[in-house]
Amino acid sequence: MYDSTYPDEWDELTRDEAVERAYALGVAAACGHDNRTEYESVMAAADSSYDQSLIELSFDQGRAEALQLEASGNDATEIWSKLVESTTITPLDDDAKLPELLDPAELLNRFGQLEGPPGVLNKPPFLLRNEQDNE
Repeated sequence: MYDSTYPDEWDELTRDEAVERAYALGVAAACGHDNRTEYESVMAAADSSYDQSLIELSFDQGRAEALQLEASGNDATEIWSKLVESTTITPLDDDAKLPELLDPAELLNRFGQLEGPPGVLNKPPFLLRNEQDNE
């Protein structure tokens, strides 16, 4: 499972690669394919204790999600394909545009709607002091 997706010949891993591998190792462990040696190698590749914590959390997350799918009646192959093989991210081209819904909201772009200088804008009532309070 894990061996067919991730090559086992590596010298260094970035944090993201290590976290991704740890997640996959967690999924594989829940499916009955525990690879403790690879997990320890990934942990040893971490630069700091913070990275080791991320790797550990990622392993636990993958294992937990796989166990949830297993409890709902999925077999190991389905679990692996849903959680690991389907999470491939393809980067956007440089000339690709964001979908319309991700464009800045029209309500946030109110610069042209304000009339007058900022000093003439009314303050909300809770920021104003009554003259009686100053006496």
